Amino acid sequence: MNSSLYTYVGHRNLPFMNPFADATISRVIDLLAMSPNQLVVDFGAGWCEFPLRLIEKYAVHADCVELSPLIAGEARARAAKRVDPERIRIHEGDAGTFKATIPPAAFDLTICIGSSHALGGPELAMTTLTRLTRPGGRVLVGEGFWKAAPNDEYLKATGLSVSEFGVFTTGVALGVQAGLMPELCLSATEREFDEYEWSHQRAIEAYASEHPADDQALGLLSRGRVWRENYLQYGRDVLGFALYLLRKPT
Repeated sequence: MNSSLYTYVGHRNLPFMNPFADATISRVIDLLAMSPNQLVVDFGAGWCEFPLRLIEKYAVHADCVELSPLIAGEARARAAKRVDPERIRIHEGDAGTFKATIPPAAFDLTICIGSSHALGGPELAMTTLTRLTRPGGRVLVGEGFWKAAPNDEYLKATGLSVSEFGVFTTGVALGVQAGLMPELCLSATEREFDEYEWSHQRAIEAYASEHPADDQALGLLSRGRVWRENYLQYGRDVLGFALYLLRKPT
């Protein structure tokens, strides 16, 4: 089954492609208090909604990296309707390849929300983002975490592994280990996570109804329903998602 299509379809009604509500993200954007023409990079940028909001509010410049051609194409279409094309570049391809082209301390804000796997996992991602951030700049990371120990049935059904996530404090510890100062740590509320999961489910079900004879659509539907049942039975109690905002010392 096409994992890129699953992500594309499931998140088509979710601007930020993560569990946080608009009000929560807006609060983080306000805290950033950036200046015009500062530089931002977002790895695994999805629809590029976060950088677009930063451009609209602060007139920054943003480099956005997205592996999926489907998602990158949609991001370009959205960006073209909202911001000066000179202020955003959407790079379609591998984040690891792109990071190798960037000199140290090149950005005022580095972002990786829900995509640390693209940079080698949470620890390597934090190290990479820290290296690319100028002194006095900020790092913004979003990571899943275990609220409680998952059982084997849940892990087998979802394809997740225990080692894939740490606990809520892991993101802070990795940031401090990289030499950063934590400024804000937020966990998605149960309500936010429910809204996220059910938006995802509605989108998958709708897509399958729109493409009743499509084998790929049926595959998405099967995967989505397995995830739904395991979210309700187990995931709601064990899986969380957090944002970590950290500053690099001057």
